[in-house]
Parts: sequence; structure tokens; C-alpha cells
Amino acid sequence: MAADLNILVVDDTVTYRQILSRLVSEIDGATLVGTASNGKIALSRIGMSETDLVLLDMYMPVMDGLETLKSIKAQYPHIEVIMLSAFDEGNAKLTVLALENGALDFIPKPSGGSAEENISKLRTSLFPLMSLVKTRKFSRKARSISISDNKTIKSPKKTIPEKISLRKPDTIPSWKKYSEKAVDKLVDKTAKKNKDEIKVSIAGRKKIGQIDIVGLGVSTGGPNALLKVIPLINKEFQVPILCVQHMPPMFTASLAERLNKLSNIEVVEAKDGEIIKNGKMYIAPGGRHMVARKGASDYIVGLVDTPPVNSCRPAVDVLFRSMINIFGGNILTVIMTGMGNDGMAGVSAIRRKGGYSIVQDESSSVVWGMPGAVAKSDNADEIVVLDNMAVRIEEIVTKGKSRC
Repeated sequence: MAADLNILVVDDTVTYRQILSRLVSEIDGATLVGTASNGKIALSRIGMSETDLVLLDMYMPVMDGLETLKSIKAQYPHIEVIMLSAFDEGNAKLTVLALENGALDFIPKPSGGSAEENISKLRTSLFPLMSLVKTRKFSRKARSISISDNKTIKSPKKTIPEKISLRKPDTIPSWKKYSEKAVDKLVDKTAKKNKDEIKVSIAGRKKIGQIDIVGLGVSTGGPNALLKVIPLINKEFQVPILCVQHMPPMFTASLAERLNKLSNIEVVEAKDGEIIKNGKMYIAPGGRHMVARKGASDYIVGLVDTPPVNSCRPAVDVLFRSMINIFGGNILTVIMTGMGNDGMAGVSAIRRKGGYSIVQDESSSVVWGMPGAVAKSDNADEIVVLDNMAVRIEEIVTKGKSRC
């Protein structure tokens, strides 16, 4: 019987190969198909096994992690790769490039503490990602079976207005959403059963009000999503963006540096006491909560070390709660790909004040945890495909600013 998940461990350190192999053995349905001490050996092993997931070290002799990742994605695009990266500036920069080149996520290698403490930290970081890889693998299989069976959705017998036509999801304008009650009235029982496949989305419930700031939350898959959105925003963007991306210290600085290099607007890792300026994006530093505060004559960034919220620090909910105190409901919230539900409570509170909420759609998300939690709690005004996210953010902000 085939394993649920076939895993290859690639690290030039014997100790880490042993630790990671031990962790793989603890997971039900996971099988270690081999280990390798560099990328060249890894590629040869992949060719001889049905690998689903590669745990890949960044720095190795002969062929390093980034070069190996590019080769894996070129030859075996279905294989997921999780990078293992040490806590230093060089690794952080390379890790951001790895995420940009197709790595699913990364795990910082623990430093300090006892061997068992470090193994426990790796276990805590690694197991949820392995579960995600397993889910993605079986989702791909299900889609493949569906396509091979040539299953199609028949048009309902009732007449449906053009704007709610049952076209493929990518042909429906991403921001045109319709209420579930309206859909229920317009489609028959057969169509209702297939509503998830049809992806007729939930309605925007109110008009766009004044927008003075954007709050953005993202996690797993976030760096690559941000790299596909922020560089497309025009330099004339009229409001600030405060962003929480779940990442450790140093990695957020490298992400901000990379985004700043590629973007029209300025992107920085936030500093305590920094003035919040229009047309600039501030990313919360790893390991610290970011909040918005009212200064003597300006709005400023605050960084705090209070306990984690939703098991996260920085946390989206901490940021969003602070933004309500300063900007009330004049906020556009954007929740993109990520595990968990961080941001859901904050979005709900902002919408009660009159704010507007958009989330990334499921098909373009690496994992539809955070955006899905907002949508399922009935707090998403729009569900937007990633490729349209930058345009839609600009449209909403422009419309909101015109009301000022």
C-alpha cells in the first residue's frame, strides 16, 4: 500500500538528517524514502522514488538549497519543498528567494537550548506543514480524477441572468459577489449541490465607505502572494498599508527589503515610533506585535512584546484592534493565504464599525485558513483571486478616498 506522504530529507549535517528522519517516522502515513547530503544527490534520489515532499537545507556543498529547489520545481513541479534555514541574515535573504521560487514554506533551524527542546520546536513547526502537504496532495488527486472522468456541471433548467452565469470561476469578475439567498432562488437543486464547484461567491453587503488605511494579514504562502500583489500597486497609492506576515525575526526584514526593491511604493520593516505615511507599507517585525498609535500630530507605529495571540507574534488581530482605536471603520482589511484564523476577530470588529473586507479566494491560496475563516464567519465583503488583488485594493482605496 502506498504511503500517504513520501518524504526525502536533504541536509549536509548528519545530526539534522537523523533528527528530521526521526520526526518523519513519528507521522502516521509518512514514509522516509531517503536522505541526501547535497542537492545533486537529492535529485538523483528523487528520480528513483515517488517523492511528495522534500525537506531541504539552504546551505550545502556541491549544490545548495536554492539551486536544488529550482531544479526540483523545473523537473518535478508537483513535489512540495519546505526549506530549513538557520537564523542569520544571509539565510533569511536566500529563504525569501526560495519562497519566491516555489518553496511551500520554511522552518527556522532552532539554536540554543537542549537537543530535545530544539527537536520539540522543529516538531511544532513541521507537523502542521506536513499535514498541509498531505491535504494538497489528495486535493490534486481528486481534481485529476475529476478531470479524467470528464465530469461536467450541467446548466440548470431555470433561466439565470448573465451576471450570475455558471461560467468557470476564472471568467467571473473576482469582485462580483452575490448573496446566497439570491443564488438559492436562481438555481435548482442540482446546481445547489454543486455550488462549491461552481464557486458563485458570497455577497458584498454594503457600499464602500471612507478608506484611510489598509490592514493586511497573511501567513503560509504569504511571501510569494505579497510578491505578486505589492509590486503591482502604483506609486500614487493614497494611503498607508500596515501588514502582518507571520515570520520569525530577520526574515521579515529580508522580505521587506525584497518587496521594496521590486515595488513602486516604499516597503519597510516597521520601527517603533516611526511615523505612518501615505503610500508606504510597514511590515511587522518577526517576534513583535505591531500596533497603530496616535502621536502628537501624526499616526505612529508601536511595537510591543505582549504574549502571542492566536499562537502568533506578530498577530493580525492585535494590529487590527489597535487600528480601530485610531481609524474607526475607515479601514480596508485584506486577508490572504495562511493557516489558522488570525485576523478573523479583527476583521469582524472593523466591519462592525463600517470597515470593508476582502479576502483571497481558495483556488489561489496555498491554504485557505485565514481568508476562509473570515469568509465562513460571514465577514468577507469580497472574495478576490490573487491576480486581481492589487487592482481591487487600488479601486477600493480610490473609491474610499473620493468620499473624504
